[in-house]
Amino acid sequence: MRMSWEYSITLSSFKNLEPIEVTLENLKNQGFNTVEVYGEPDFIDVKNLIHQFDSHSIKVSGVTGMWGLSSASNKSRTLVTTDNKLLLDAQNYVKKCVTLCRDLGGKTFNICLFSDKPLISDGNHKFLPGEMKKKLMSSLVRPLRELAQYASEYGINLVIEPLNRYSTPVCTNSGDAKYVVNQVNHENMGIMLDTFHMNIEEDSIYETIVVTGSLLKHIHVSDNNRKMPGFAHIDFKEVVRALKGIKYSKFITFEPTIQNTDYENELKGGLNYFTRLSG
Repeated sequence: MRMSWEYSITLSSFKNLEPIEVTLENLKNQGFNTVEVYGEPDFIDVKNLIHQFDSHSIKVSGVTGMWGLSSASNKSRTLVTTDNKLLLDAQNYVKKCVTLCRDLGGKTFNICLFSDKPLISDGNHKFLPGEMKKKLMSSLVRPLRELAQYASEYGINLVIEPLNRYSTPVCTNSGDAKYVVNQVNHENMGIMLDTFHMNIEEDSIYETIVVTGSLLKHIHVSDNNRKMPGFAHIDFKEVVRALKGIKYSKFITFEPTIQNTDYENELKGGLNYFTRLSG
């Protein structure tokens, strides 16, 4: 079965390394035609960014939510809160990112569920009982439904991204994300999976993708060490097999951690490795 998806890569991976025009030229030379823009709408010159993308014939797949504590704004972005001001700030952040995504021609924005206060006393084992998770996630149904409706008017899909327990204890696996999406019950809201987080939290990455099925609207891929696929031990053959099994036809976005400007071999190697698996 031939693949029916497209590839993109997160610009947040290169954010503090070099000028963006250098990154775009390098990405283009290494076979990337589409990027996912980092979600810092207050710090992005949209006109200039569009000019940069046009100059390099680069498209935009979506916007990556910068959740938790933003290093750019030094503000905490959390939806799990009893503080109405923090909730309103987080909702406004989503709306700004939706507008940014629309202006850049993207289609997807991811939502991660962080809390404004510690929910776990043991920082090494951030685990919440299922019923407590459901209670917290259920409190978000109304604001998330309103945001989904807002995003739908801009033609942008909102996707709930489960993160591993060391990032947040609230929504840590595909079952949690599915609970949120089913409770919100809006056609514009789906799930985004990430192989790095799945490797920590899921019993089987293959089964997780298959069970998520049509709710899967976006996926981030990196190996278990946050490098490009093929540089550690995640079985990406099974990832590809699962995606083909559910007839996935949206973007696969690479999200590596890039630590220096000598990244050409890793990017080329990871992209070639994944495309060979895809057939």
